[in-house]
Amino acid sequence: MLLWTGDTYRNFAIETLNNSVSGTVNFFVGSRIATDYADKITPIANEWSRLGSLVKSYQENDQTRMKAELNILSNAREVVQGDVNLLDAVSYDQEFNQLAISDANLGASVTDNPDVKAFLTGREKAEARKPASFMWATPDGRPVFSLILPVGGFRAVGFLEVITDPLPQLEGIGKVLGGNFQILDSSGTVLFESLEAPAEAQAGAAPAGDATAENADAAAPAENPEAPETEAKPADTGGTHRTAVDVVISDGRGGVWAEASFDRDVSDFYAQTDSLRLLSIEILVGVLLAGWIVGWILLRTTVLRNLRAFARAMTSISNGDTNVTLPDVGKDEIGEMKKALIALRESVRQAMILQNMVENTPTMTAMILPDGKLSYLNASAQDYLGGTTETISGDFLHLGAEFQTKLANPNNLPFTEIIQTERGYLDVLAAPVRDKDNVLLGTMLAWNDVSEREESKIAVTEMMAEVARVAQSVTEQSEGLLSLANELTSQSENTVQQSGSALEVSRDAASNTQNVATAVEELSSSIAEINRQATEASNVTGRAREEAEESQRNIGSLEKASAEIGSIIDLINDIAHRTKLLSLNATIEAERAGELGKGFAVVANEVKSLADQTANATGQIGDLTAAIQQEVQKAAQSISTVGEVIHQVNDIQLTITHSVDEQRRATGEISENVQRIAAGAGSMDEMITFVNDGAQGTGRNAHDLNTASHNLSEVAHNLSEKMREFSERMKLT
Repeated sequence: MLLWTGDTYRNFAIETLNNSVSGTVNFFVGSRIATDYADKITPIANEWSRLGSLVKSYQENDQTRMKAELNILSNAREVVQGDVNLLDAVSYDQEFNQLAISDANLGASVTDNPDVKAFLTGREKAEARKPASFMWATPDGRPVFSLILPVGGFRAVGFLEVITDPLPQLEGIGKVLGGNFQILDSSGTVLFESLEAPAEAQAGAAPAGDATAENADAAAPAENPEAPETEAKPADTGGTHRTAVDVVISDGRGGVWAEASFDRDVSDFYAQTDSLRLLSIEILVGVLLAGWIVGWILLRTTVLRNLRAFARAMTSISNGDTNVTLPDVGKDEIGEMKKALIALRESVRQAMILQNMVENTPTMTAMILPDGKLSYLNASAQDYLGGTTETISGDFLHLGAEFQTKLANPNNLPFTEIIQTERGYLDVLAAPVRDKDNVLLGTMLAWNDVSEREESKIAVTEMMAEVARVAQSVTEQSEGLLSLANELTSQSENTVQQSGSALEVSRDAASNTQNVATAVEELSSSIAEINRQATEASNVTGRAREEAEESQRNIGSLEKASAEIGSIIDLINDIAHRTKLLSLNATIEAERAGELGKGFAVVANEVKSLADQTANATGQIGDLTAAIQQEVQKAAQSISTVGEVIHQVNDIQLTITHSVDEQRRATGEISENVQRIAAGAGSMDEMITFVNDGAQGTGRNAHDLNTASHNLSEVAHNLSEKMREFSERMKLT
């Protein structure tokens, strides 16, 4: 019973350890290769794909030169320094037909896989401009990492495959896992080895062969359902017990990328369980000798109870509970078993720590089920999105319907893409998650905020464009300066010639200055006489203006009087009309009176006749008065016009007087200036001689400026050419 219990406990404990190691190994390989190594090599390979000489060989379809350029990559600074272990480089045209391969000639390419080639040729133009990474194994089982990039940047002229060895990225994994880690090829040759403790491993374990760092691309993520079942292989080599685990690492597309082996020393655990088993046998024999009943009671109350408690504790530990309470035992063999179980619990705790590392990694990670439901978000993703799987669904990154359609199709996985969103630029990685039977369990979506990096690229692009523009402007300005220097040289020669002529002209001017002074004095006398005459004319114009104003006032009075006459004429007409009516009434009354009224009728007729004559006379007077008023108005208008003309003449006369006065002062200044010119004419010869000497010096300086401008033009032209070549090399033009 004790023998069976001890073996069962030991096998169960070892199996638990091996299961945790399998998931941990897959997580570490995936984290270090698929994420860290891909991020490290992508910018390096991207720089290689933009080399101007390589792009030119594609443009000219010179396959010989293309192969030479691929061979040059093996001497790149990153390869020489050991940052990148370059295995091979392959050139393709835009249809992924192989054009050239480096002398390394690995003998295989990722495009040998029809599915991969179909995926590459079927990409849209926007997708084809982005790097595509693949992990795959050569026919002899060697795991390698390939990065496919467009040659020439945005204006792709072909594609470049860079095949590298990523296995050195796993350096130190043995120490982290607490054992010896190996990657083997199909023939069993060790390609990579990382030991927990090299000195101890060489002394206490059989050598596994020379470790050689090789190539990897992508591995299963943390808690990867694709992690294969492990096979425990305890080995007994002269008292040293080791347990080995064979792990198959997926290439992310349902294939095998590498076969790994992990083993650790469990000698202490074996020793403890063997010691416990022997002690149990001795106790059992002693108890049987002492008495079967006492032995049976002792077995029931101590060993079996503790073993059941240990079994329950191990079950809890296998479920992830590393805080399970272990039963209290003494310092005997059961106590030693407790120590071994504590060691097991600590190992499981370390595995949980690794799981927590995934949870707390700065790379934001999500798990999307095949039905589109979000099932997992790590802490970084929850902080970025501001929610959990219960509150977030759908296109939670706002990447668009096209991206969601691509993500939902397993045939598109895995892929990486840099997408601009409302919150900035995201570097997105989508990879399938499958179980051991290659059944799709979901899609892992990991992303990083690379806004600063992408904006830096844009800033560099704009800066290079501005520098190129400035260089072009310098070239143009230098050419303009060269033209100005030539003109200055010509002008300085003309100045020398003109200065000689000016010397003769200045001498003639000196002789004529005195004549000008005499003429100015005579002009001054004439201006004084004109000023006197203008003053007299101004006085006469003033008197004429006063007389015109007086006439205008008289005409106004005449207009007023004629208007009053018109009023009186209207009154007389009214009186005559009324008198005529009264005479008519008197005639009527005289007729009524008969003989007595005849004399009155005669008088009435006379009055009527006088009224008619008065009306006729007043009509004539009214006509004459109207004619007089019209003539008076015309006279008033004429006098008003005369007044305005006089005013204008007076203003013009004032202006003439003012101008003559200004002319008199100007003439005085001219006279003074002429005297100064006459005084300074004697020194003009010396000044012109000095100008002649200065013009000759200017000619020499202009010649030097011409030479310097020519040199500046050449330098600016060379600068423009260098900036153009640099921009083409950097693929920013």
